[in-house]
Amino acid sequence: MENQKVLTELRDEVLIVTINRNEKRNAIDPETSERLEEIFNDAENDSKVRCIIITGAGERSFCAGEDLSAYDENGGCQTIMAHGFAGITERVSTKPIICAANGTAVAGGLEIAVSCDLIVAAEHAKFGLSEVKVGLLATSGGLIRLPKLVPPKIAAEMCLTGKLISASRAYEIGLVNYVVPSDQVLEKALELAHIIAANAPISLKLTKEILHIAPQVSQEDAQRFCNRCWDYIEKTEDSVEGPRAFLEKRKPDWQGK
Repeated sequence: MENQKVLTELRDEVLIVTINRNEKRNAIDPETSERLEEIFNDAENDSKVRCIIITGAGERSFCAGEDLSAYDENGGCQTIMAHGFAGITERVSTKPIICAANGTAVAGGLEIAVSCDLIVAAEHAKFGLSEVKVGLLATSGGLIRLPKLVPPKIAAEMCLTGKLISASRAYEIGLVNYVVPSDQVLEKALELAHIIAANAPISLKLTKEILHIAPQVSQEDAQRFCNRCWDYIEKTEDSVEGPRAFLEKRKPDWQGK
């Protein structure tokens, strides 16, 4: 029977993953983190899943980060899985992932959000890394990713003060892609997911790999990797099907090979 702390629904090749702990502001305890790890692992190997959306139950919080009541008796963290916090923060997923931030994403909640490829935020949502306020560190990707996503001085202010910023400010600094009314968050995320899912699966996978690698290497090394990816993809069946479908004015029949 499915762990009710996490709900899943496959809707037209889009897997919707909902952190279902509204009474705990969708904070992550060990059981929830383990279940998320399993869900993401299964999705990686499921050809029926073309895109993933992660969201939270209710409207107050997307995720409040780690459930601080879940530390072991020695103060040790129990929510780090094989692929990081909540099974996602150290994952390089082959599937595009969209965060539908239905409410506040704070601490580990923001670290989950910035692990995703796109973020859709509710108008009332807030974002921040508050670990310094409780004597902890945002080491599940927050301190690493945030300065790459927003201007470094703004990232420093967020990390050092622990203050939250509004959804409109998050959009202004480039942290989120869209800000919509709360009742349209999942709808907008699904709209994006369906556009993505209609594209060629190998193209999506390699595009994600290039986007991940390019900022970490030189321009020359990034171009060499792009060239190798091109050499591979031009030999695939989908690279023949795509242009043919375009010329014949029909929907491509992707085979993923």
